[in-house]
Amino acid sequence: MAQQPEYESLRAADIRFAYHRAGHGGFPIVLLHGWPQTSHAWRRVTPLLSSQCDVVIPDLPGFGYTSKPDGGFDKKTISRRLRDFVRALGLSRIVLAGHDLGGHVAYAYAAQWPEEVSHLIFIESSLPGFGQEESMDVSKGGSWHFGFNMAGDISEELVRGREKLFVDHFMRREKVGLFDPNSVSDADIEHYARALQRPGALRSSFSYYRTLPIDRSDNSVWGQTPLTMPVLAIGTEWGYGPASERTIRRVAKDVQATIIERCGHYPAEERPSELARAITDFLAMTPSGIHRKDRQ
Repeated sequence: MAQQPEYESLRAADIRFAYHRAGHGGFPIVLLHGWPQTSHAWRRVTPLLSSQCDVVIPDLPGFGYTSKPDGGFDKKTISRRLRDFVRALGLSRIVLAGHDLGGHVAYAYAAQWPEEVSHLIFIESSLPGFGQEESMDVSKGGSWHFGFNMAGDISEELVRGREKLFVDHFMRREKVGLFDPNSVSDADIEHYARALQRPGALRSSFSYYRTLPIDRSDNSVWGQTPLTMPVLAIGTEWGYGPASERTIRRVAKDVQATIIERCGHYPAEERPSELARAITDFLAMTPSGIHRKDRQ
């Protein structure tokens, strides 16, 4: 199992961010994990990008070792907090890559501060108001976890003490899980389960879902002004397939797309080489215009 180095810590406004950083030059790229993961999700991708990029991998607010705020889990607020973190690192313009719920945050960031995002990479994700509802509709094959995670206190009570069972089910389930269930080890599952056992973590994790109606309203406004930076939509054969591309084409003008074969919903875990290659090829083909302050 690839190991991440020890976390670094940085306070930005009211949030203390835990993060990893690797590489010393090239594109500054911020990698945002999905649910129910942490920055640990990128452990296999980071060394593949760090020779060409300055890679920043935070635990999102509410996840892992980053602060668990009482509220503010709508993606407008999460993206503002992330921007505070990025600016505290001395980065002025970044490549932003988001997987799953991290894609929601990445879009909210790019939509609000487009001049600060040189490229957007949208991985196995969709957006409320622009396709997410299909994934939420169990009558049409969508996943039940959307409704469960939005249900309120009962969600925490039913999962508390069963975090490993919960994470294992979602990452290794046959549909929209992993193509190869052995690509994530028991130790990795334990890592994510322990992260959800931290005080406030279950509440925070589920709050990303409970704010989806707010996100839908915000997205409807932002979507009226399509993104102009280059966007790469990445889907997987056994995950969202072309849904990521269909979503992002509704809110962006300059979109490229690729599908990673023999891969489920978690390409950073299952096909890190293919994912890293898709990212570096995309960055190589499009102008950066990135400016960056010296590292402190």
